Amino acid sequence: MTVSSITSVSNGSGLVASLFFRTATRLIEIQCQRGRIYPSRLSLKMLQYSADHGHISAMSRLGGLLFDCGCGRADKRSGLEYIRRAAKSGDIEAQFLLGKACFEGKITPKDCKAATHWLVLAADSGHTRAAMVLKQCENNLENADIHQVALA
Repeated sequence: MTVSSITSVSNGSGLVASLFFRTATRLIEIQCQRGRIYPSRLSLKMLQYSADHGHISAMSRLGGLLFDCGCGRADKRSGLEYIRRAAKSGDIEAQFLLGKACFEGKITPKDCKAATHWLVLAADSGHTRAAMVLKQCENNLENADIHQVALA
C-alpha cells in the first residue's frame, strides 16, 4: 500500500498524521539520546504535517519546540499559534505553555488574566508545573492590585 492510497482511505489523513507523530516523537527521542539539542528538519516536518492535519499532541509538541527553540520571532509566533490551537482543544501541556507564555510576555504582551485562565485549566488537570507558575502569576496580580490601590 502506497502513501497516496493510505491518505485516500476514510480518515486516512488522521491515520497518517498519527503515524507521522509517533515516528517524529521517536526520532526526537533518539536524537536527544545522541546529544542533539534541536530536532532534525525531517522530524519537524513530520510534526508539522501531523499538526496541520489536526493531531492535537503534535500541535502542542511542535508549538513548544518552535516557541522555545525557534530561530526568530516568526518561528516563535508560529509555535505560539500551534500551542494556542492545542490549548483550545484541551491539551494540558499546551494549556500550561500558553499560560506561561502569557505570564512571561515574550512574544505576546504580558497578560496575567489570560495566563491565570490557561494555568488554572492545566493545574486543575493535574499539571504540577502549572500550579507553580500559577502561584507566581497570582502573586503578580496581587502586587499589581496593591500598587494600583497605593496610586489611587
